[in-house]
Amino acid sequence: MRSRLLLISIFLLAMGATFLFRKPHSSETGGVWSITDHLYKLECLTDSLNLILADTIDVRTACVEPGGTLGALLYSTGIEGNRYLSCCDIFIDSLGWTSVHLGDTLEALYERDVLAEVRARPRNGRGYYCIEFEGTAEPVDWYWVPEEQYRRLRAVTLVVNSSVWESIANGAVPEDLTPSGQIVTRRDSVRQVAYIKGFENELANRLFIYDIDFYYDVQPGDSVWVLLEENRYPGSSETTFRRIIAAKYDFALGGMTEAIPFFHQPDSLAPDGSAIILDHYHRDGASLRTMFLKMPVPFGRVSSPYSDSRMHPVLGYTRAHRGIDYAAPMGTEIYVVGDGVITVRAFTGGYGNMVRVRHANGYETGYGHMNGYAAHQEIGSYVRQGDVIGYVGSTGLSTGPHVHFEMKKNGSYVNPASEILPPANPLLANDLDYFMLQLPVLESTWSLMAGMDIPVSPPQSTDPNDTSTE
Repeated sequence: MRSRLLLISIFLLAMGATFLFRKPHSSETGGVWSITDHLYKLECLTDSLNLILADTIDVRTACVEPGGTLGALLYSTGIEGNRYLSCCDIFIDSLGWTSVHLGDTLEALYERDVLAEVRARPRNGRGYYCIEFEGTAEPVDWYWVPEEQYRRLRAVTLVVNSSVWESIANGAVPEDLTPSGQIVTRRDSVRQVAYIKGFENELANRLFIYDIDFYYDVQPGDSVWVLLEENRYPGSSETTFRRIIAAKYDFALGGMTEAIPFFHQPDSLAPDGSAIILDHYHRDGASLRTMFLKMPVPFGRVSSPYSDSRMHPVLGYTRAHRGIDYAAPMGTEIYVVGDGVITVRAFTGGYGNMVRVRHANGYETGYGHMNGYAAHQEIGSYVRQGDVIGYVGSTGLSTGPHVHFEMKKNGSYVNPASEILPPANPLLANDLDYFMLQLPVLESTWSLMAGMDIPVSPPQSTDPNDTSTE
């Protein structure tokens, strides 16, 4: 035992002498390579380079307004002089984009404030036109990019911890959201927030707005399965959120809500030649939507209810108030409550700037006192439930910013608050058959993309005497 302690003491004394009398390392004599220090310096250098690269890209976007022209689009994105003339010639003569329409958009991509690329996206097109400058005064190439080259599907699986927003931020934002692959600038942060907001809005305010109360129903441990579509642009390496194709919300306490996609033509109110649209249904073909939203301003306050006799705040005498007034801050978005066709879009006296929409089953809705109208729409435009059609204002006979919302059925006014609103049409006949055939194919493909079997809602029993829980 004594000899063992002696050996340990000698070893400790030798170690102490080594550290006490050792010479420091120098660049001349070499020394031990500190990998930690080098990795830290490399990380700092990479962050600096990413910061520089991310700030070199700027995308300016313009959209065709009523009476808009191709020249106006180019000017509004900063394209002037010879580049302006070159773009006009190429779009019209070489690419065949001879006329613009409401909803067409144009993007100009600048690198270090020098024009690098111009993209023109027709509203009903299945792709976009591209003109490349690559920093030169004259274009170097131009072509049509079909949609399949920049649209991509991605499967996302989320587990809710505290909120859906946090889950999306931590698990859904793609790694290639930015050209640098990191969130390093203010512009990157804005794009990240826009991606999360678009994702959450699709999930909470469109797909599951009638089935899930995202304030009370969400619990830690809930799982969200999403098949989404993104825009991944070639060249600039930018990724943006586009829409959710399919979704499942699996509650930790039991139960599941699904949004199954089906592509079809709009209803009979849509104008001829309308593009195929995407709607969502339950597993049995029932629509996820009711025919109408409860109100056109989600967070509006009822300032004046429907009444057969109301003292008018401006005119000073009593008369019927055939609608509901929702007070909201000036400029708040106003949503159309159901699918339909715009029949009125003009100043109408007491109701100020007014939009009326004709719906199926004899219904019509009106939205008054608007501060302004949404872009890309006109009389005859087909609008989908939840589309923005205008902004809260105080035009006409009004004492403050609000929207006057009214509803007619077969030409007669009805109270929107008490009207029994019919559900949206379910899938029937051939459409239902196609839907049932596509469902297993969708879920099989979805599972392959997710790398695991996605959950499937168990079939509901139609026997009222069946009380089994299996």
